[in-house]
Amino acid sequence: MSVPSLEISLAILLGSIAIDFLFGEPRKYVHPVTVIRKAGQALDPYLRSISDKQAGGFLYVVIISAMFGGLIYALLYATYTFTIAYVIIAIILLKASFSLTSIGQDISPVVKALEEGRIDEARTFASRIIKRDTTGLNAPGISSAVIETISVTLLNDVFSPLFYFALFGIAGAFISRVTNVLDTLVGQRNRRNVDFGKWPAIIHTLVNYIPAKIEALFIMMGTELLNYRVNSISFIAARTSTDSPNNGWAMGAMASSLNLRLEKSGYYIINENGFEPSVGDIKRALRAYYMSFYIYLIIFVIPIMIIVYFLPLL
Repeated sequence: MSVPSLEISLAILLGSIAIDFLFGEPRKYVHPVTVIRKAGQALDPYLRSISDKQAGGFLYVVIISAMFGGLIYALLYATYTFTIAYVIIAIILLKASFSLTSIGQDISPVVKALEEGRIDEARTFASRIIKRDTTGLNAPGISSAVIETISVTLLNDVFSPLFYFALFGIAGAFISRVTNVLDTLVGQRNRRNVDFGKWPAIIHTLVNYIPAKIEALFIMMGTELLNYRVNSISFIAARTSTDSPNNGWAMGAMASSLNLRLEKSGYYIINENGFEPSVGDIKRALRAYYMSFYIYLIIFVIPIMIIVYFLPLL
């Protein structure tokens, strides 16, 4: 299968973004994250039974990535000679690799509850989208957690998949999504996954290494265009505040640009002297999220696609 024309590749990219804005995410039972999770859960006991747990964890990522990469290639190859069918399938597959507008829908109930002073409801809604216990969080604590989630979602669900799509096509984008899901499944530092989850966590960190730096730059650019940018702390100080250097870049860029104190109690504080975040800051962070995406698409993703397409012709 030869490389599709640049026009077709751009149509696939823009078509998938349009689908996201128009229809959002697919039903949970057919959502790609659900499918990847089920594949991971099915293979987990077999690969975990390998005596060398770290080797089992490495094979876990490689096998599942190869499964989905091979499936995507087969679907595209089967429809390649039928341009319309190929483009439709490709749009659906690329859309499955990223989630752009769902974060706005997810945080909307949290924002409304905070605006109306319903803190208990805000905690409940926030607990559905953030990876921590929200019990006892006050309004600034909820706002901080949501803003952190916006920052990390922009990295995992938008910047990283589109970065690898620009370089390697749909399979690259989807494998980026696979590594993210597998890291959430087994990448935690607990007794059960300390060895088995080591390589899934390392691979996901490596996959996001460059996109995290790029995201920080584009958050800075986006907040500058929105006239929000403060740059209250250096990115170096921000990125070392968390256990995850990639998440540190993502959250630190937002905390620095909006001059916010982001805190996960007992774990980290980013920009300690920043303002306590409020519901208004959640809205500003979401605007920065979209502005960063638009700039990223126009001045990075599409130009990289053009360069990759014409490079072999030079």
